Amino acid sequence: MIDYNSLYEQKNIQHAIIGDIMTRLPEALRSLTKARLAALASEYGAAGRSKMNKEDLVDALVQYITAPDLLESFLYIASPQEWKLFESLVNGPIQNNTIPYGDYCHFLDRGLVFSYFTDHKFYLVMPDEVKAAYAALNTETFAKSRARRQLVYQYILAASHLYGAIQPKKLVDIFNEQNSEQLTEQELDRYLDEFLAREQVFYYENGHIVEMSVEEKGDLETFLHNREGKPFYIPPKSEFLKYADDQYFEMTPQLTALKKYVSEHLCKDQQMVEYLIDDVQLACSMEAPLQDIIYEFERRDIIFDTMKQAEKVVSLITDIHNHTRLWRNAGHTAMELGEISVPSGQRPTKAPFQVLVNGQIASKKIGRNEPCPCGSGLKYKKCCGK
Repeated sequence: MIDYNSLYEQKNIQHAIIGDIMTRLPEALRSLTKARLAALASEYGAAGRSKMNKEDLVDALVQYITAPDLLESFLYIASPQEWKLFESLVNGPIQNNTIPYGDYCHFLDRGLVFSYFTDHKFYLVMPDEVKAAYAALNTETFAKSRARRQLVYQYILAASHLYGAIQPKKLVDIFNEQNSEQLTEQELDRYLDEFLAREQVFYYENGHIVEMSVEEKGDLETFLHNREGKPFYIPPKSEFLKYADDQYFEMTPQLTALKKYVSEHLCKDQQMVEYLIDDVQLACSMEAPLQDIIYEFERRDIIFDTMKQAEKVVSLITDIHNHTRLWRNAGHTAMELGEISVPSGQRPTKAPFQVLVNGQIASKKIGRNEPCPCGSGLKYKKCCGK
């Protein structure tokens, strides 16, 4: 088993200053190598940095690091986790050997926080000058501006996770339907520029805010073509913002049914079943082939002993697939979209019907005149059985 705490500690030591803690910004900067100082100066776009000696770099960086407008811009785009850490550091150093590097590198890379390793202990420290600059900046206006940006950021994340891609105008419409303080496209564009100044799970292309995983499905143009003409699923604000968490999904009755069946007939390890259900849901949301979904059972040594078990699981997975929110359906499930009038040729995505039983492929036979398992409401011969 991987020892993540050990990996975190090694990463922290790699980036730490080995030696005594320093709380004054000039002293902390002087303890860095000239190459590290040059990298900080590059982060701030310091003019003439290539010709500066070490002391000149220190003097210039003190001015940049404590500049109110620059500090403000970096704090605006800090994640909730980073912001929580920043506010804690204002109150004093943090000692934690296994704190994840990703929680503080946004500040470390800009000289707002320094890390030290001394007496086998890892510390994060905010210089006094940075604390003073923040104290002057920390006003009601700043707090309101940051809260505004964070709310818009949550909407961007939620929309990208729920839809895969969305035009700014549509996002503005959704935001304004759910909030009294209205958002303009110009304001959203300004915030997008700020957010995209650092790596995100979304990008902007061809007039759309796009979730990174869309690239795995092919080019954006094809993705948008497949979704063309389908209305967006827009849940209430409280539900919509849950999608800002990329781990969130609806625990539908169909997922619950599969979980119950697996627990009762195939696997007694409840933790394993929980992980299985998570992976089945993710696979369905990414429109993975059914055989890939069955692999989630096989890799956990959850084996079907009979054809009856296999057919039951296929039926349950098909039901999950047809009740899973899909990007190509603009956030709707196949069942929901089947009840909405959409342009010709835009039928809901349908699940395949093959599964392994004891390592052999078996097809679930469906009567030609039976209802199609895809949930379209048509007979099998008129739908997937064509």
